[in-house]
Amino acid sequence: MPLRWRLGPAYRGLALPEHRDPADGRRALAELRRERENLGAVVRAAAHHELHDLVWQLCEAMWGLHLMLGFHAQWIDTHLLGVEAARRSVEAEFGDPRAVGRMWTQLAFGYMGEGRADDAAAALANARAADRACGHHRGEATAVEVLGLLHLKRWEFPAAQRCFEEAQEILRRIGPGEDGREDLPRATALLEHHIGRALTKQRRFEEAVVRLNDALARFRRLPDGGDPYNAARVYMSLGDAHLDAGDAEQARVCLDEAVKAMTEAGAGLQLADALDVRSQCHRRLGHGADEAADLRAAAACYEEHGDRLGLDRVRSRLADAEARGAGS
Repeated sequence: MPLRWRLGPAYRGLALPEHRDPADGRRALAELRRERENLGAVVRAAAHHELHDLVWQLCEAMWGLHLMLGFHAQWIDTHLLGVEAARRSVEAEFGDPRAVGRMWTQLAFGYMGEGRADDAAAALANARAADRACGHHRGEATAVEVLGLLHLKRWEFPAAQRCFEEAQEILRRIGPGEDGREDLPRATALLEHHIGRALTKQRRFEEAVVRLNDALARFRRLPDGGDPYNAARVYMSLGDAHLDAGDAEQARVCLDEAVKAMTEAGAGLQLADALDVRSQCHRRLGHGADEAADLRAAAACYEEHGDRLGLDRVRSRLADAEARGAGS
């Protein structure tokens, strides 16, 4: 995820090669997966030896691994160590105070993946407090954004939209030359995407599609060839919007794009989500065999990456689809 903002000093001065292989990200993700248990062991060893800065920087570097592939138990275990390490580093008066909020926010995502909504909310409250205390607007905006995502998961759609709009207001406080200024185009695109999702769930479909198409254009305009991963996420959201509005065929077209992009990226969890939603399009269109095939593929992805909640959901729907197929 080369366009993501990062705090760790190891990233300073790094740049993508001019002619980057499109498969580079997928290969890197595969390497992270192969080494994930070793990475977890390294985090624990660094914590044991009180190498506090190394602990939180490793956790930050593992973001792509966990966001795209899951493994939530390891995510939570390592990031609890990351939070403590960031705090102790700051207490020693030489650490980066922005790292505390960063770790709390990343930990909140792990809790959300496990369905631990109350723990996620508490982590995000801690993240916002930490970022406010050190004046880190970019970090505070992210904490508020993720709280909006938590509201989406809880079906609290107006509250989610208010969070995303509040995050936009926080970003506007970042002046020229200030920390986080370079990330504003991508941050704005993310929030436009999330607002579109919240509008969809409030059945404000025309507004939602306008916002989502704007987000898609913004992601494509980003440097170094744009942000194909988040563009694919927008295609997933466009699929949701068209499906909820009753246009299953247009939804399927969008979700075909999302499935293709997530396959190319090697983003297993997001691929499973896209297959899950596309299966609903196939059901609406009366394509029972395609529905079952997508549900089987989604179940395999969720199982492979340890997402118990997703696996239970699609298995239930797969049993229903197979029962309907047997009765036809």
